[in-house]
Amino acid sequence: MKSFFKKALILLVMISGLVLLSSCAQEQAQPAQTGTQPAQADEQQPQTNGQETIVLYSNALSDGRGDWIAERALADLDIVVLQVDGGGVDIANRLVAERDNPQADVLFGFNPMLWWQLEDNDIIVPHTPPWAGEIPVGNHADGLFHAVILVGNMLIYDQNQIGFGDTPGDWLDLWQNPYFHGRYAVPDALGGSTVQMVLSGIFNRFIDPAGHLGVSAEGWENIAAKFRHGVSTNQDMAAEISGPSDAVMSQMWSHGIPVREEQFGISAGFASPGVGVPFSIEGVALVNGASNPEAARRFIDWFGQAEVMHDFSAEFGFVPAHPAALEGLPPFNSVIAGLPHQQIDWDFIAPRMGDWLEHILLNYMQ
Repeated sequence: MKSFFKKALILLVMISGLVLLSSCAQEQAQPAQTGTQPAQADEQQPQTNGQETIVLYSNALSDGRGDWIAERALADLDIVVLQVDGGGVDIANRLVAERDNPQADVLFGFNPMLWWQLEDNDIIVPHTPPWAGEIPVGNHADGLFHAVILVGNMLIYDQNQIGFGDTPGDWLDLWQNPYFHGRYAVPDALGGSTVQMVLSGIFNRFIDPAGHLGVSAEGWENIAAKFRHGVSTNQDMAAEISGPSDAVMSQMWSHGIPVREEQFGISAGFASPGVGVPFSIEGVALVNGASNPEAARRFIDWFGQAEVMHDFSAEFGFVPAHPAALEGLPPFNSVIAGLPHQQIDWDFIAPRMGDWLEHILLNYMQ
């Protein structure tokens, strides 16, 4: 029997990554004008010379992205954008905590499970920007959020170490075919968005309301085999498959592939499963109870249009959801954008993911 303390330790590790629980990431609010001091969104705002101000909550503002958005919005719209940046779970939990006294106007980023949480808690309200009809995939059916960035959660392999004829075509091949046993890396923690998206795509194939936690026995056998036959690692997946490890395959988010090819000297190929690739949608949405809804709508209408998304994607290596924004970007972006999306039942998956992660941690990752 597992000891109480061992279970407690595992659960503490798990809690930091669960979709519905909080973590410790720091949040900063930054005024759009360069050279001014950061200010919390719910504190007194800096002088804006009469310009309109909105507060943008996001988990996708690091590495200069927030500054780019703020400077461009100031130039194009004369709107001052104050940024609150943090981990996706942190930001979602903050929004739920502020539900009766909203501080944000616009949201940007997140993933399907977090969007589900925000919808379930009435954090976002419909707004349909002019460009919404030009986006082929990722928009919410009722207009609660709209896709601006596509992130494929890919099964990659290093072509320097494995021939094309020996590569997997699907995630299930990794543990169902003994040839791949010990040749693929799996993370030793479950808090990341990529591993949860990959797991969502696997669980979706084995939904069974009568099964344990809503998953068929076959599904749990596949999940157990995934972790049993993989090479567990706590380092970057690309570093693992480029090093002395026997692993030559791993998960990777799509816009991380070109960067890691250069950084680690790999030549990445990727599988395109018949059921499709599990895609994350980084979207934009209007907050319920926004203090400046008209400026927030203007910002959303501006941010997702093809010209802005092209420039943003070109600067930071993203795959834009808007097809016209792909023009002039590297061919890799168009390849990713053209991959089939796996259809995932988020209404079933999202509220159960926490229980599934707990089950995996307690039973398959010790």
